Amino acid sequence: MTSDIYYQPDLAWVHHAGYSHHVERTCAGIVQLLRDSGLSAGARVLDVGCGSGLLARELLTAGFAVHGVDASPAMIELARECARGADFAVVRLPTGLATGVDGALPGADAVVSTGHVLNYLDTRADIAQALGELARAVRPAGVLAIDLMTGQYRERSDIDEVHAKVADDWAIVTRFSHPEPCRFDRMITVFRRVGDSWRRSDEHHRNLTFDADDALNVLRENGIDAHCRGAFGEEKLPEGLVVLTGRGLAPDFDRAV
Repeated sequence: MTSDIYYQPDLAWVHHAGYSHHVERTCAGIVQLLRDSGLSAGARVLDVGCGSGLLARELLTAGFAVHGVDASPAMIELARECARGADFAVVRLPTGLATGVDGALPGADAVVSTGHVLNYLDTRADIAQALGELARAVRPAGVLAIDLMTGQYRERSDIDEVHAKVADDWAIVTRFSHPEPCRFDRMITVFRRVGDSWRRSDEHHRNLTFDADDALNVLRENGIDAHCRGAFGEEKLPEGLVVLTGRGLAPDFDRAV
């Protein structure tokens, strides 16, 4: 998704083992949103930025057919174990390809994404292009539901606090910064027990915030009747993280290219 490959094997594993809370908060709302939109068992759901497959597993349990994509090969490896029965592929956004061709996003009855995946892209132009690709992957009358980090997220009062978490066989320390307007960075250090020793790995995650109204305009230009809401369902999301939802328009809609 970005020029760097985020979530290398150790961080991917720690994220899977110790950070399932976001999926736990959002999955019920996502499943209910899909059902309320008329999707029945067997409908095809594209999980963009699927991570280690935690949401995909819940979607499978709800009866949907799931295809997950993520830029991290380590995450995809975990997902194939976590959510057996779903299809997974390593895909970096934006693909620059038309929906359905080899290497592009496949068409789906619903496109979902959690964890502000698009904010990991390199430029605002990349985010806009990826939004268009997600929109065009939604079949007519299908559903889109994604979350997005806006500029308000980086203004939270607790944003500069160091985060640390320790388990029996891993530990993580995360420092935050906002080095320039529209940027929110995480410097992440992971220690993982390997046999009788510990292994350290470091990653620098760069996020770009993106205005919700700008995102809605891109989605509407690409055939989604899109709206902004505070959450997928009844969960409470951090301030500055918004949810964009919408329905695909008729097939004769003149989509942007």
